[in-house]
Amino acid sequence: MNSSSSSSSNSSNPSSATVNVVNDSTPLLRNAQKMFYQQRQQEQHQHNKRREIIGLLFMTLSALGFSTMSLFVKLSGTSFPSFEIVFARSVVQTVFSLLGCAILKVNPLGQPGVRRWLLFRGLAGTLGLCLFFYSITQLPLADATVVFFLGPAFTAILASIVLGEAFTLFDGICSVACMVGVVLVSKPQFLFGGHDGGVPKDQDISEWQRLFAVLCALVGAMMSAVAYVTVRKIGRGAHYMVHVVYFGLVSIVVAPIGMTVFQTPVMPHGGYEYGMLLLVGLSAFVGQCFLNQGLQMAPAGPGTLMRMNDVVFAFLFGIFILHEYPDVYSISGASIIVLMTSAMGIHKIYSHTKK
Repeated sequence: MNSSSSSSSNSSNPSSATVNVVNDSTPLLRNAQKMFYQQRQQEQHQHNKRREIIGLLFMTLSALGFSTMSLFVKLSGTSFPSFEIVFARSVVQTVFSLLGCAILKVNPLGQPGVRRWLLFRGLAGTLGLCLFFYSITQLPLADATVVFFLGPAFTAILASIVLGEAFTLFDGICSVACMVGVVLVSKPQFLFGGHDGGVPKDQDISEWQRLFAVLCALVGAMMSAVAYVTVRKIGRGAHYMVHVVYFGLVSIVVAPIGMTVFQTPVMPHGGYEYGMLLLVGLSAFVGQCFLNQGLQMAPAGPGTLMRMNDVVFAFLFGIFILHEYPDVYSISGASIIVLMTSAMGIHKIYSHTKK
């Protein structure tokens, strides 16, 4: 009886030793868990920030790779039709990407769940590339370039719609300023007028052909935006080398069709022409690797706008290799592009840090 009442008394006593220990230790445990959680959050935030910075760097290096490719295309002259250059680039790119997959022990076909997206990305990229190359053969290079480089602006807008990435007023202002910079660097004939730097005398095309070529460049820019956003949608679901494989394989199928239907193939002669085609493919492969890896690491908007730097690289190649000295418009445009792309990158980093 006494034992039972003692037990009951102990169990109902709020100041028992066992209950006191739990009450004293619980806040300590919760504080420790909270501190641990906050530390992990901070570490993850720092990791994401470093990852985005590296992604932006990779996008800049991809711009260098593609600018080098354009240089080799320029040096190869007008010996080959546009679809044949696309085909040669794709063959070299596919061979190197398959070797890369073998070295890295990556399945070149990717995971079954993302293969349809990989095919879609490869098709969009191939169509964009073919249309861009065609526009180059029909328009002055500056005109084709300035229209095609509306792609990053399309990407930033499309990424905000499809992926839900932020597109602020500041991003919009920087995007418009970048477009102005590209116009100043390229000085397109249909905006600035004048015929001294326009279409070559031996390339007399009608106004309708010219408008069709401009439309091709514009649609090519949209296709490139679709390809970039698709890479972001796939995310880490596919290795960046797998993207390069699919792009190359789809181009190998599409380019010969266009070459047969719309153009006449030309066999290369001599080591110089073969070498130029090889270098076009190799530099494109390097650019593709950095591009796909950068798109997976950096937000699509500022990441693809970093591609605008290839206008700056082309500007430098023109001075030091092709001896094409720029005027005040080109210098002003290049300065705007560098400043605005840098401002967008810094703004994005600052926004993530503030959050």
